Amino acid sequence: MRRELGMLVALVVLGFGLWLSNPDFLSHYNLFNLARQVSMLGILAVGITFVIVAGGIDLALGSMVGLTGVLIAKCYISGQPIWVGILIAVAVVILIGVSEGSLITRLGLQPFIVTLGFMLMLRGISQAVAKGGSLSLGDSAFRQLSESGPFKYGDAALVPWVLIIFLVVVALAAFVLHFTVFGRYLYAIGGNRAAAEYSGIPVRRMETITYIIAASLAALSGICYAAYIGQMNHGVGVAYELFAIAAVVLGGVSLRGGEGTIFGVVIGSAILKLIENGFAVFQIRYTDHEGVRRIWRPDDNWYFIVMGAVILIAVILDQVVHLVQERRRTRGAAKAAA
Repeated sequence: MRRELGMLVALVVLGFGLWLSNPDFLSHYNLFNLARQVSMLGILAVGITFVIVAGGIDLALGSMVGLTGVLIAKCYISGQPIWVGILIAVAVVILIGVSEGSLITRLGLQPFIVTLGFMLMLRGISQAVAKGGSLSLGDSAFRQLSESGPFKYGDAALVPWVLIIFLVVVALAAFVLHFTVFGRYLYAIGGNRAAAEYSGIPVRRMETITYIIAASLAALSGICYAAYIGQMNHGVGVAYELFAIAAVVLGGVSLRGGEGTIFGVVIGSAILKLIENGFAVFQIRYTDHEGVRRIWRPDDNWYFIVMGAVILIAVILDQVVHLVQERRRTRGAAKAAA
């Protein structure tokens, strides 16, 4: 947990710095919106954590998010109740997860190639369903999933429903991954797939289930994004899986598999969205040489540069930690032999 605690300290310091630069960081509007953003990304990141812990990868989750929203909006425009669209979208996405897992485990195909193909195909399906345009959810009561919450102060919701959903997902995922035999199997598979097979673990079945879990949570994230955005098109969901993977890696989950915690994934998701929020709220007040008081804000064009640097630093730190641990094991083995 040392790595996760270190990232938690970084999260607190980052938030404190943003508050010092701009007290509006702690405004109800900003915190409410930040909670929604962290929750939607976090749900997707928790899903892909199961896949990565088992040693796999899924590049199609972002497209599943977009397809979920497009199918819900299409059913709504067609005059169907929202719940019908949700059921159809969830069923379709789960079927996609089953297909991915089956192709990867039964045919022995590379997860990267299989999920890349699904990513492009699903994006094309979303574009075909939306006919290259946007599908609006209008003023549907479904939008309240993002706009309102269970606790209110006056007319304002204190926390969004999306955050409640995210906390439930985190609790269930943490229990399954850290306190069940299924979770131990996943760590064993990610740590050493061959050894897991020789130990009698049903590796192929476990790996297929991870893709189903990831697809299911992608559908849930897509439902939340649909309620939040309201205008669905084939562009929604593009690169979402990359941000989810970044959150997972930033939270201490190794891309090699077999390592990581749900707690770390939550922190990684929060850090990514806090950095994004920082580009909107961070400011430095100063007085120029003419005595005019001015405000400096970060250039939005630097957003992807900063995000890329953060991800690279996280990957480098992960590699350094592995090298240090490997050297310690080697020295320990040498001392034991001596």
